[in-house]
Amino acid sequence: MKICTRCGIHNPDSGRFCTNCGAALTVASTSIPATQQLSTNAEAYRLAIFNKLQQRSADIMFVLDCTGSMQGEIDGIKDAIISFADSIKSDGVRARVGLIEFRDRLINEEHQVLKFNGEIFTSDPAIFRNEVGKLRASGGGDEPESSLDAILLALRQPFSNIANKVIVLVTDASPHIPDLETKSIDQVVQAIRTVNIQQLYLVIPTQDPKCQIYLKLLEAARGLAFELGQGDDFRKRAEDFKRTLMSLGKTISQATR
Repeated sequence: MKICTRCGIHNPDSGRFCTNCGAALTVASTSIPATQQLSTNAEAYRLAIFNKLQQRSADIMFVLDCTGSMQGEIDGIKDAIISFADSIKSDGVRARVGLIEFRDRLINEEHQVLKFNGEIFTSDPAIFRNEVGKLRASGGGDEPESSLDAILLALRQPFSNIANKVIVLVTDASPHIPDLETKSIDQVVQAIRTVNIQQLYLVIPTQDPKCQIYLKLLEAARGLAFELGQGDDFRKRAEDFKRTLMSLGKTISQATR
């Protein structure tokens, strides 16, 4: 048998190129006795698993305000998610995405975790798009909303142990403090640290003083704040948000190690 010096996979003696990685094979450097094939195969398998684990990957949980003013952002995620995922993939990052919708728990509007064929995260952006397409902006009452409680729910989701844990908060409203679960912003900061979220992104009205409290969350994880579109034209806000998503995708790719 011939062993590839690049990837360690064994090949037939008659082979000229590795069946796994395509590297050229030479008799002198790659032939091994049959008695060594079992141990060599085990080592090749170990290397293959190791290389797979070393690939860059990210689990991205969107925490999305779905109150009455947010239809543009809902449409933006639905329309741009495939391009968003393809952009991340083209940068060499394997990504799964999930979404929690929230409104106002203090008026009995409970947040919901979307399911994708029964799973919390999906690597298929088309399935994600289909489920997000069912969301409708409604409710919420007056400001503020239950955004911080929704982040605490996001932290309890089944992120992979070998992926970067990424949370993206999207809202145009300030948070309830206190809420049903959240007692202070520091409580949420500590929870983000405890779960070891590697990346946190805020898509908010950055110039609104009531929303600037969210910036304190960036003390807990690497991240950035992006400006949310403004105005009542949902179609324009959707287009603005799609551009923000593409910028966000590039930022996530660059930050994923």
